[in-house]
Amino acid sequence: LLLLILIAFSSCNDNDDNRSDENRLEGKWSWIRTSGGFGGPTSSETSDQKVVIEISNSTIKTYINGNLSQQQKFFITTKKSVFGGDRKMIVIDKSDSFTQEFYLDRSFEFHDNKLFLIDECVDCSTSEYERIK
Repeated sequence: LLLLILIAFSSCNDNDDNRSDENRLEGKWSWIRTSGGFGGPTSSETSDQKVVIEISNSTIKTYINGNLSQQQKFFITTKKSVFGGDRKMIVIDKSDSFTQEFYLDRSFEFHDNKLFLIDECVDCSTSEYERIK
C-alpha cells in the first residue's frame, strides 16, 4: 500500500512540475541578447530592433518594434538534449507552417526573472529574455 501511495505521489509531482514550467513561460518577454552560434557573435538590445515575445498557452508571438512579425504554435516535451541528458523543450508545430523555414527545438531555463532559450544544436545560439511586468 505504501509503495502504491509513493508511486501515485511521484506521478502527481511530475505533472505539476511540467505545468509549472508551462505557467512560468506564459507572459511577455523582452529580448536582451543572443550569443553563440557560428563564430560566437553576440547581438543585444542596443541594436535598433526591440524584440518582444509573448507566450500564451500554445502560441509564441514575436513582435519587432511593436509589430507582429511571427506567430507559431508550439508544444512542450521532454527530449534528449545535444548537451546531454533529458531536457524540457519548446517544439514548434511544423505542420502549421506555410513556409519552408527551419525551426530548431529549444530547451529553456529560468534564472530569476529571466528566460534563456537554447537552440538544440552543437554550435547554435542562446537567447536571453527578461519578463515584462
